[in-house]
Amino acid sequence: MSSVNFFRLLMKYFSCLFHFVLGLFVAGLAAFFLITGANNVKMQMVPFWTGDALKYWLLGLGLLAVFSAVLAVMNKVRVLLVLWSLAALCIIVYGYFLSSYRFSGSAEAKSAGCLALGALAAFIGSLMQYPVRRA
Repeated sequence: MSSVNFFRLLMKYFSCLFHFVLGLFVAGLAAFFLITGANNVKMQMVPFWTGDALKYWLLGLGLLAVFSAVLAVMNKVRVLLVLWSLAALCIIVYGYFLSSYRFSGSAEAKSAGCLALGALAAFIGSLMQYPVRRA
């Protein structure tokens, strides 16, 4: 196996692992909100939804992330991971950096930056699951 093929494989599995863990976290958070009956749930970095809509969107998106990562590892419906990776990257970048969200300190800003860089790397990795066609 060449070093380029190893790098492509490593990036593919990084992407799958990143989105699997992200999906478990998001779905778990939504399940916690639903089980405890939390009212008026609002996350400043996800300005699109609030309240009950936020809970169900988080649950659906979390399950979609887990589902797309598992399917990509099995080499089935690989395009789903690419689309989810792009959507997750857009939501993270918009929510943290382009919306009205404000960081409470430099540590939070660094964490958000690391999350965004990880999402970018995962998106690039999701593209590397397709073989390169040479003419």
